[in-house]
Amino acid sequence: MSFLNHPGLSFLEANLPCTILEYPDLEQYRAALSTRPDIVGFSFYINETELVLKMVDMARRAGVKEVWAGNYGGYSSLEGVFDRTVNGWGEAKVASLLDLPPITADNLIHPEMYGVIGTNLFPKMLFSGLLFTSRGCPWTCNFCQTPDFYGKAAKISLEAIEKAIWTYHRRGVTGINILDENFGTFASHSREVVDLLHRYNMRWIALTRVDTLLKNFDYWQARGLFGAHLGIESLNQGSLSGATKKISQLDSSRLLERMKRQHMFVQAFYILGFEQDTVQSIRDDIERLAAFDIDVVQVQVLTPFPNTEQRSLIEAKYGISNTNLSKYNARNLVWNHPHISAEDMRELQHWANKKLSSSRRALRTLAKFALFCGNQKPGLQGANLVMRSWAGSAGLHKTYARNVAAAREWTKTGWYPYEEVAHGESATRALIQESAGPGLHAIRFASEPRNSKHIQAAPGHLI
Repeated sequence: MSFLNHPGLSFLEANLPCTILEYPDLEQYRAALSTRPDIVGFSFYINETELVLKMVDMARRAGVKEVWAGNYGGYSSLEGVFDRTVNGWGEAKVASLLDLPPITADNLIHPEMYGVIGTNLFPKMLFSGLLFTSRGCPWTCNFCQTPDFYGKAAKISLEAIEKAIWTYHRRGVTGINILDENFGTFASHSREVVDLLHRYNMRWIALTRVDTLLKNFDYWQARGLFGAHLGIESLNQGSLSGATKKISQLDSSRLLERMKRQHMFVQAFYILGFEQDTVQSIRDDIERLAAFDIDVVQVQVLTPFPNTEQRSLIEAKYGISNTNLSKYNARNLVWNHPHISAEDMRELQHWANKKLSSSRRALRTLAKFALFCGNQKPGLQGANLVMRSWAGSAGLHKTYARNVAAAREWTKTGWYPYEEVAHGESATRALIQESAGPGLHAIRFASEPRNSKHIQAAPGHLI
């Protein structure tokens, strides 16, 4: 599975007079700097900080007057490096900084964005449309930066949502991936979105909470729900309570069993290394997790990210053992865990990934798409939808041929952060290279700022 577009930057491009340098290679970045932009803006994650610092240095040497930061990397680290930091979704804030007309929920444009899913058994990948119906999350899990980063949760207008769905339908896409922080936060609004999806005969998957999906399961399933992305986090109730997750481990088990009966696609996010965890308890919980019919499990090592309650608690009680920001990628233990060493945690994550991933499980996932399509009994609906999508989205395959080829190339290695496969100066090339995977992006604004108090430079452009 791969995203072909970066959602945050796609929204910027759709709502501001700008062109995004999405996954640029080194030469593309150098070429952009050669035009002498007034401002360079970076969207990055905390573990990419070292790479971004090198790119910032390149920008300063090229004569760039201001450097801006966005995404969780800007929110998490580095005071004094950037001239401005934009937290959360950036359209309204950047518009204000550039003295452009205000962007509100009423006039926000939802961009056309895609992901693909495929297998080495077939030559073509299946396109899905990416959809956002709301932003932000009202829940306050103590390990999560999201509530503070995004601010108060807000809806996207139904008009903008329907335009996006209509566009996907017109392109021949039959599947939608809803990537809200928590679909269902706004109950009546989400219900109207579900009705829209049903009207366009879409099969869809949503990022949501266990309790929210349980509450809406029958209505959503009857109107095209095919699966979900779920924050299971832990099968240990003590760990969930300690993280203020506010879901029941029993509810998670009940939901997974119900989705198994419906042959629904499930992606689960799972965290290793809560305070109560031991090597043996993690092994026991992963064995239990493996018994569920989960298609993809993203196994993460608990990381006390900056600006979270968990960071403060861990720092005070146990202490931080590693301040190297490149290690803050959910694959390294960076604090003094009371029961598990950094080496043991590394081995546990590798073991868990192997335990939860297999060719047999992948074939089971393929059967869910082709034979069951979210139903209890096999039929032709899934195969028909897949074939219809392949036939109808020929234009997308042509438009995104280079991106899809890069996605396939990336799968040969598997997903690894750039810092785990490159060191020193080569790290810069590793991530800036063409299609080096999700993470770092540059933004190029074609608009000319009209207010010199924001940008002390001659009118020009911003990347």
